[in-house]
Amino acid sequence: MLELRLTDPDGYTVPGTVHTVPDDQADTVRAWLLAEVAVQNADEWNRSGVGYDARGYRVQSTAVSVPAGTAQLDTAA
Repeated sequence: MLELRLTDPDGYTVPGTVHTVPDDQADTVRAWLLAEVAVQNADEWNRSGVGYDARGYRVQSTAVSVPAGTAQLDTAA
């Protein structure tokens, strides 16, 4: 299992973007965070004049241990 989190160009975690996913789904979730969520978040900040570019967002990945039988895609975060 991996914990994925989207960070903005300043290195802060974008609220609601921490997801614990099985290893085989990490690439799909990472692509979604960068292609859709980062663009949306940058647009929101740019309306207030911040000047973020979605290409400056990153996805941090951390291996996590999950007790047997409890692994599931966490989409509520």
